[in-house]
Amino acid sequence: MPDPLSFRIKKQFDRYIHDPIAAIIAIPLFLILKLLPYKLSSYLCGALMYLIAPLTSYNKRVKKHLKIAFPKKSRKEINKLTSQHWFMLGQTIGEMPHINNLITLGNLETVGLEKIKKGPAILVGAHIGNWEFLLRVGDLAERRAGYVFRPINNWILNKIQIYRNKDANADFFRKGRLAAIGMASKLKKGEVVGLTGDQLLREGIMVPFFGLETPTPQAAAVMALKWDVPIYMVRIERFKNIKFKMTIEDKLQIPKNLDKNKAIYQITRLISKRIEEWIIEKPEQWLWAHRRWGK
Repeated sequence: MPDPLSFRIKKQFDRYIHDPIAAIIAIPLFLILKLLPYKLSSYLCGALMYLIAPLTSYNKRVKKHLKIAFPKKSRKEINKLTSQHWFMLGQTIGEMPHINNLITLGNLETVGLEKIKKGPAILVGAHIGNWEFLLRVGDLAERRAGYVFRPINNWILNKIQIYRNKDANADFFRKGRLAAIGMASKLKKGEVVGLTGDQLLREGIMVPFFGLETPTPQAAAVMALKWDVPIYMVRIERFKNIKFKMTIEDKLQIPKNLDKNKAIYQITRLISKRIEEWIIEKPEQWLWAHRRWGK
């Protein structure tokens, strides 16, 4: 069935008008941030996000999500966490052009890299701290990892994002069938793959997240069972003065003597529960603005 005319018009408008205009604005900003010292870039973006984001509709979404996760917190506490969230999200954006420099300068402490130096492994992280470091975990362990990515809606910025991560010494697989094939190939060769476990996946399985049944990615569980590969949770924490810590935690304890579907559910729930624990410990550092629980 052909696309409706209105959809085709919008598609053409986005490709040839909207996306180029957005790219013309975004690219110079990124280059300016790259030229700035990393501390200035981080704090400047943090301050701008802190001031501007509360004026947008996203602010209500963040507060709504915080109330889901922390129903006992007062309005004052929710408002404070919301402001902290926006500032740290802005910092993350400001640090994106400087990720490699931050590693070189020793701003990232790593713990547990020896656990993934040899053999196949599935690494699962979350959008917390500064998730850009997750794309460097394989390289830091002297492995060429494979990562799943969701394309940016803007086709120009998406190409730039792919080019920007060329120096991560990794293979990137577009979300979907190509990602499944790419990750399978990696694991069969005894290599490492990485993905996040805290995003809404409509085709995922229903698993509790802060008490609500939520569609959750089950790929890590499926691959771990199919190829008997260990899962390692990778935590990124942010500290003052733009310091970070990456911890490769002990391998996840895979439940035994369960049928396939129950095992996939239990593993996915363990992953989701561990991410919950990270968030509870440092709630201001998670990406509350995305639609984890849907609309």
